[in-house]
Amino acid sequence: MPAKENIVKSRFHYGSNSLDLTIPSGVAKSQKINPGDVFRLVVKEEKGNLVLQYERVYSTKV
Repeated sequence: MPAKENIVKSRFHYGSNSLDLTIPSGVAKSQKINPGDVFRLVVKEEKGNLVLQYERVYSTKV
């Protein structure tokens, strides 16, 4: 699948010190991402850039 570029903004997660990143609705629909799906996060640096890589490890049935 070719890489698709979207711009997202981090936001405070109410009641914690975590931050949320929004999955754009078009991506969620086209990739069938549902509330409750579980993702593994790999954090790395490439050529001085922070890369956050998410891999779905569990998909809910909706």
